[in-house]
Amino acid sequence: MQRITTSERLPGGITVYWKAGGDEMETSFSFMELVDRRINSLDLLEHPTKYVFDEGSGSLILKP
Repeated sequence: MQRITTSERLPGGITVYWKAGGDEMETSFSFMELVDRRINSLDLLEHPTKYVFDEGSGSLILKP
């Protein structure tokens, strides 16, 4: 799992960024996807380092 380094609001969702092998990677989630995954969008924007991204499943997870 990759630790999210930053997040950015888009018109229809949020893009999250993480480092993998020295490269900056990104993926975007719509607000509906985040609601379905029970991710608080405002918390993700304000505290992105509290989340990790599982590249295998494409899941965004709040760290315990």
